[in-house]
Amino acid sequence: MQRAFLPLFLLMLVGGTAAARTTTVRVAAPSTVKDTITVRLPNRATLTLTVRDAAQLRQLKNYHLDSLTSRLATYITQAETAAKVGSTDQVTMRFYPDKDQPGQNLPEEIRITAHKPGANETKGQTKTQVFLNKQFGIVTHTDEDGSKSYDFSTNKNKAKTDTVKHSNYRDRHTVAFRLEAGLNTFVNTTTGVGKPGVPSLDYWGWGVGYFNLGLDYVQPLVYHNRTKLALTLGPEFGFNNFRLRGNDQWVQRDGMTFSERAVDTKQVDESTLHIATLNLPVMLRLKMRNKDDRRTLSAGIGGFGGYRIGSNLKTEYKLAGNDYNFEDKVSGPLNLNDWQYGLQGELGFHALRLFAKYNLNEMFRENHGPQTHMLSFGLTLSGF
Repeated sequence: MQRAFLPLFLLMLVGGTAAARTTTVRVAAPSTVKDTITVRLPNRATLTLTVRDAAQLRQLKNYHLDSLTSRLATYITQAETAAKVGSTDQVTMRFYPDKDQPGQNLPEEIRITAHKPGANETKGQTKTQVFLNKQFGIVTHTDEDGSKSYDFSTNKNKAKTDTVKHSNYRDRHTVAFRLEAGLNTFVNTTTGVGKPGVPSLDYWGWGVGYFNLGLDYVQPLVYHNRTKLALTLGPEFGFNNFRLRGNDQWVQRDGMTFSERAVDTKQVDESTLHIATLNLPVMLRLKMRNKDDRRTLSAGIGGFGGYRIGSNLKTEYKLAGNDYNFEDKVSGPLNLNDWQYGLQGELGFHALRLFAKYNLNEMFRENHGPQTHMLSFGLTLSGF
């Protein structure tokens, strides 16, 4: 910063202050990025000015900083009075001078946080934040003994503050609740002589499809410019429901589990295979946020392994010439593979987040059911 600008700043800042008899000025070393000027006044007040270039320094005279101190004194008195009679330890008040008196180059916002006095009427520290416009800001601290310090900064420093705030999450381990919902289907089915055919599934209706409830333990790996790369793992309960279409029904017979068409005298209302598993997924996930801290893009890839903890076949039907509703239910292994493992991935944009899970092993034990693999896909409703 050229020293020729210092008289302009000092005249603007302290020219109308009669109490300022002597002033000590310290100028930061020249920098291509920003310059800093610190002014210490006789009343122990300290002002620090940080600007990016000379043009920003010239703009400061438009904000009438001499009258700003009187306005701040009034606002601070109101905040301290509210803190004294308030029911909490501190009170934060916001004032908007520019909206109240437009066109006078007043601060856009003044935010004051005052603490309740202690038992011996000692005052806690009062923090005052003044936002002149989108480029300039002032932060004032009032200590217990009444001494004040002022910090003038640019929006570049605000961006740095945001970076510091987000960096607090860089190494923080968190746990997120996961909820997923979608559909199931059969893929890579092997057919042939003596092998059960591909079951015809009904994909619509209450109780069909895939549901997942779980917890994600999030271990951050990389955090940079609101982009977070993390390793996640945690237990989850998966519920897979396979409902057959039309008059088809699930049956277990002769050591096999398969689907077949019911006889004409039997009207099947619902025939569903229910499978519950306990899984442990391991995912590498990427999440990006915008400047408003809202999710923009997310992606993930990984695998899972799990164990079947329950399964049953339930068929609801009616018989010809009978008005009663019948239900057959069979629980047990049902010739399913107990261990499940596979690959999974996810992709999201803003609030829309999609997932897909593919089982690498077959759903049924070899030669005990359809030789097919399970594919689940749908929406991620909550989670990392």
